[in-house]
Amino acid sequence: MVVSSRFDCTACGGPLTLRAEGASESLACPHCGAVLDARDPRHQVLAQYRAKLGPPPKIPIGARGTLRGEQLEVVGKQSRAVRYSGVIYSWDEYLLWNPYKGYRWLVESNGHWLLLKTLTTAPKEGSGG
Repeated sequence: MVVSSRFDCTACGGPLTLRAEGASESLACPHCGAVLDARDPRHQVLAQYRAKLGPPPKIPIGARGTLRGEQLEVVGKQSRAVRYSGVIYSWDEYLLWNPYKGYRWLVESNGHWLLLKTLTTAPKEGSGG
């Protein structure tokens, strides 16, 4: 479904799979925390994070499934957080890909899930969304 390639991390030698090859800018190694340049054929290290990487994602990168009749593949994941009035609110965002429909975001926060589509233009009044 998505063009991918396999190679070893240039920092630790751990096995990696680059999803959405050609569209990805970087790849984080789950073994050592190195951030690699996905556009460079040598996969040079851009940054190295020594902090604990945290828990594994609830949906692994590369997982495939069907949501609302669309076949989708998880090609990326990021964890986000914001502090408001002294309280930290956090959530995870999974980047999904379908070659005919493009990208979608699946967002999880405290066990609640949202399927989102990125807008490319501003919504118009009365457009029903």
